Amino acid sequence: MLLKSLLTRLERRPDAVPAEVRERFEAHWRLLERVEAQHPRAVRDTLGYPSVGTWLTRALTAPDGDALARCLGHLGPLAAAAALRAGGPFALDLPAPAGRLVLPATGLVETGAPVLRLTAHGRTAHLTAGGRRTGPVLLRLPGRVVGAGAGWRGLRRLPGSAACLDDLDPYRAPAEGVGSAALLAASPAETGGEPWGQRWRGALALLRAVDRARAAEVTALLRCVVPLARPAAASGGAGPKVSATFRAAPGAVFATLPETAADLAEVLVHETQHSKLSVLHDLLPLHGAGPREAYRVAWRPDPRPFAGVLQGTYAHLALADLWARAALRRPLPAAARRGARARRDSYLQQVAEALPILLESAELTAAGREFVTGMHRHLVALARSGERPAAIGAMSPFGDVR
Repeated sequence: MLLKSLLTRLERRPDAVPAEVRERFEAHWRLLERVEAQHPRAVRDTLGYPSVGTWLTRALTAPDGDALARCLGHLGPLAAAAALRAGGPFALDLPAPAGRLVLPATGLVETGAPVLRLTAHGRTAHLTAGGRRTGPVLLRLPGRVVGAGAGWRGLRRLPGSAACLDDLDPYRAPAEGVGSAALLAASPAETGGEPWGQRWRGALALLRAVDRARAAEVTALLRCVVPLARPAAASGGAGPKVSATFRAAPGAVFATLPETAADLAEVLVHETQHSKLSVLHDLLPLHGAGPREAYRVAWRPDPRPFAGVLQGTYAHLALADLWARAALRRPLPAAARRGARARRDSYLQQVAEALPILLESAELTAAGREFVTGMHRHLVALARSGERPAAIGAMSPFGDVR
């Protein structure tokens, strides 16, 4: 829908960008069409990468002229990434701002040349600038593309899954930042070393030990984790803890580096719930509420719109379920089980306080009422295993889906 909206805008406003920009965009579009005709799965998989949705939302809101022209240039790398995965021959001229060419869901080519020609034959692809070979050779392997040689930096895979840590794509995060602190995407220099890999391995091990079905769900639905940069003053470990999900980019989790593996496990479960519920609501509307922020919830200091209450309640119910399972797992140390019980009970109380807002609302559709009633049944079942906590825990660092 976002892609169609962009095409419609260009059709209705042919003077929105210079003629040469439009011609280049149309050439890139024709390649995408040709690839889709023969390899629709490669195109759909590439278009489904989360940064594509973020790019499209930025392009749709960019003003006519230079800003829109810069955004339109990204269709070339997107079409090239799809064509590389499909495996057929092609040749394409691509813009490389600041001498860098980023192929979505693939990696980064750095040559210093402002324009590159990518030519693919068989299992390899080569780059030229001014008619001369430059940069790395791209190797087309089954289901993926890798680079060999100087100037190549591939996305880092998160062990035990098909997801990656994306600190390369220029459209990996919204330009305005994430959360109330407006945190920007972290640079590769800020994500080097092993912290993210260590946290990921620990979080995945915890999820698989506690709830294999939820671990499988997270690894199946997640395409990338986008690290967020904390302010310089907070580099010592203090500062805001943020995680978020965006409706235009399902399959992406945006987060500052969690302090522990358990914290990252919470982030993954919480944000996966947001993506699931957003897609479900797009397919089958659950409510008709507007954006008015009128409801108080335990996990946020600010009033929330009805959609935020629904999203937050659903996500926190999943966390209560996760820690209820962890509290019963004998292989876990006793201290870990006590911590799990404390988290379980805090989330149970938060959900119990928010559910009446949903159940008593006239905003729910018939499907929404059925959905919320199911959430209530699940809360009652979980509450039988919990104890009422003395107080609600700290405010949640998680953000509602945007």
